Amino acid sequence: MKTKVFKKMSSTLLATMLVMTTLPFQQAAFAQEQQIEQGASSGAAAVSGQNLKVLQTDFEDGTLQGWLQRVGSESLTVSEQAAHRGTRSMLVSNRQRSFHGPMLKMKGLLKPNSTYNISFYVRLTEKPASDQTIQLTAYKKNGAESWNMLDKVTIPKDDWQQWHKVTATYQYSDNPEELNFFIETPYVSDDTVDTLSFYVDDFTIEEAAPLAIETDIPSLQDLYQTEFPIGAAVYRWQLEGAYGQLLTKHFNSLTATYEMKPKFVSPSKGVYDFQASDEYVDFAEKNQMGLRGHALLWHIDAAEWMFKDDQGNPASRELLLSRVQNYVDTVMKRYKGKIYAWDVVNEAIADSNGDANGMRKSPFYELIGPDYVEKTFEFARAADPDAKLYYNEYFTEIPEKREHMYQLVKKLKEKGLIDGVGLQSHYNLESPPIDEIEKTINLFAGLGLDIQITELDVDSGIPYGETLPQDVAVKQAYRYKELFDLYEKHSDVISSVTLWGLQDEKSYNNQAFLFDSALQSKPAYWGLADESSLPILTNRAVTLSGTPNTKAAKQDPLWNKAVSTALKGNSGSAAFRTLWDKNNLYVLVDVKDTTKHAKDKVELFVDLNNGKTPVYEADDRHITISREGKVTGAKPNTYRVREAADGYQVELSIPLTNAQGALAREVGLDVRVTDGGNNSSGGQQVLYWNDRTLSQDQDTSKYGVIQFASMPKSAKALQGTVTIDGEKDAKWNKVTPFHITPLNQSGGASAEARAMWSGQDLYLFIDVTDPQIITNAPDPWDQDSVEIFLDENHQRTPFYQYDDAQFRISADNVGTFAGSASPGRLQSAVKKTSRGYQVEARIRLQSLLPKEGQVMGFELQINDNQGNNNKSTAKWNDLTNDSWKNTSQYGILTFSK
Repeated sequence: MKTKVFKKMSSTLLATMLVMTTLPFQQAAFAQEQQIEQGASSGAAAVSGQNLKVLQTDFEDGTLQGWLQRVGSESLTVSEQAAHRGTRSMLVSNRQRSFHGPMLKMKGLLKPNSTYNISFYVRLTEKPASDQTIQLTAYKKNGAESWNMLDKVTIPKDDWQQWHKVTATYQYSDNPEELNFFIETPYVSDDTVDTLSFYVDDFTIEEAAPLAIETDIPSLQDLYQTEFPIGAAVYRWQLEGAYGQLLTKHFNSLTATYEMKPKFVSPSKGVYDFQASDEYVDFAEKNQMGLRGHALLWHIDAAEWMFKDDQGNPASRELLLSRVQNYVDTVMKRYKGKIYAWDVVNEAIADSNGDANGMRKSPFYELIGPDYVEKTFEFARAADPDAKLYYNEYFTEIPEKREHMYQLVKKLKEKGLIDGVGLQSHYNLESPPIDEIEKTINLFAGLGLDIQITELDVDSGIPYGETLPQDVAVKQAYRYKELFDLYEKHSDVISSVTLWGLQDEKSYNNQAFLFDSALQSKPAYWGLADESSLPILTNRAVTLSGTPNTKAAKQDPLWNKAVSTALKGNSGSAAFRTLWDKNNLYVLVDVKDTTKHAKDKVELFVDLNNGKTPVYEADDRHITISREGKVTGAKPNTYRVREAADGYQVELSIPLTNAQGALAREVGLDVRVTDGGNNSSGGQQVLYWNDRTLSQDQDTSKYGVIQFASMPKSAKALQGTVTIDGEKDAKWNKVTPFHITPLNQSGGASAEARAMWSGQDLYLFIDVTDPQIITNAPDPWDQDSVEIFLDENHQRTPFYQYDDAQFRISADNVGTFAGSASPGRLQSAVKKTSRGYQVEARIRLQSLLPKEGQVMGFELQINDNQGNNNKSTAKWNDLTNDSWKNTSQYGILTFSK
């Protein structure tokens, strides 16, 4: 394609004109031109036709080509010391803050509602002490100011001499007073000095090709029209063009992502900017969509002018309450009858370090008091009695936070101030588990509150801009499917489901939505529209080594240490466990089914060489065991059927005839359970593990996979209680100790540990041998400390689930936390001894109420700072350094009397 390129001109005029525009150029300075191939180096701007479509700055003409100092103290010069292409680049130096750097003014020169692709290259001037990050930021002022990081690149310190590419897309929809692009380093604090110098070259902005949606696929709002409205949270620019078309095709509810928050609605005292809010209201009315107001009060994106009085002092309780009331009145009355639901207060519960009731110590809390939530709901109820009022929160599946939220909204409900709760639902591919989500729904529905899913997304873990692997995309699809199946199950109490985005874009989540950046449907969409179109996802489970007594009338206690895996289906419940030794694979299937029927049965499908073939091979096995004890198909080595109070249990051993059992061996497996009479008409219900097509008896390619692993170390927690004071009470002497030994051959700190339990509390006594105690390292993991890791559901996963927790207690008794751990769950005491220190702790379990014989995943780690940058680590069972993110190598703790 041919493009027009304008030759060198004065730097003053170029600074004004070297930008992208939608209007034809008519200035005389551009009269001289020549045709060159697009992308050739010219030192000016490349244009297409009469409308400027591409901006290119390569600094080859010796000028800055429109780039300006953002602050004034930084230095921008054209340099011949380095260049990505050609011989010149822009050198950015004399920086003192992260935001010091080059600026390109874009006001009035980018078309609203058009998408632009941006790229440039950066290189450092010298080798830094650590890896460095450089980013592109879009600044926009339209009443309120906003800074949007478009893309960033982290430059490894050893790659400082290489050029690194930054790519981004950008779009806006309003008419800003100012619109600038900045190249800068990430903000740390106002006081941080940043002297990083760098080169910039080949900066390009190009208008992207128009987007088009798929018009021939089913509409989501139609698919769920009998269950609940389907909503999306969007920016204003997504109300236009193809984005708007996608929005109206699939969604019948709308939420403003940011623009209806107080910071943007009331940027300063006495000033209200309703332009953005009005656009959302008008769009919703025009397209007959429900509109949710998000949010009237939030400690982030608050109207911060409210927190200071006219003299600049912290506002009094009375002043801040009056300002909140005035704001709520003004906004809600303006949109009375137009916005049907409001998130009145957002995220008032702390993740940790809250008050005794879990309340976040926000400026509203500090200046008004904990009743600020109730007062805001009072103001909202009075302003619009017909609007539905919600409290909105995230991490509602974490039991401790969920309970704090429950107590808060329960009081509001008792006073008639609240109609429902918004469960934000920011999830990932693995957690939280569906049963914890269902517990949350049932808990709040039990108060008579309406449930709205307000900010749903499923983070893929793959950053925007990278290719989403097919297996990850399919896993995301199944995750969305199981979530919507749960929402449909509870559609009597769920009145709306809103996704926190329209399509994948650069944001805090990673390719988390149903449509990609080109507005095309992803497997996640088809998981909802047509699950049968998805490939079968291969599930994996761990089987631990061990030989259970299959001849005993009762279940061998060894089975308690095996990992339990649930089956799937529309109704009913069943799970299986496996163990192995060199001769046999052992399988135990627990079925919840209180009605005995002649057609009740369990089927095992085994592919001993894990060949995953579309037809059976000689090593493949299909075994059927009826509830009445009849076996058909391949013969197990041993088998037994046991009736239980809530169903029945099938236990069997399958000979490993093709090869002996060995660590890391993988075997294909599927399990199918048939409930022969699960309803009054005698219909059958089938549960399965992996192959939803139920073709396991013909095709092994859709089986799941079990991997053979060793049985980890085990310890017992004895039932009992102690006082947490750091002293070794006599009760501890009744408990069998277990030992934590150094990983390094050179030695280091070690420990002897004991465990007890009572109710939902786990007690630990850890006697650390460490003659030199050092706790002044800046990072807590480099201080002498004890780390306690819990996997309450004993799933042994290579990632953290919501029940997994990391508690760290330093030798100075300072706690730090990760995963689901929090200060509210821990009580600890530390006593220094002649040979080290003793840690005594009580941890409240969050999802497990122990019973005798139950187990959980458990690991202990001792961190030993030996000084002079020498460190050692002692572990109990997990010999890796990944206990903070991977539970698969934990030991096992058994609860006993």
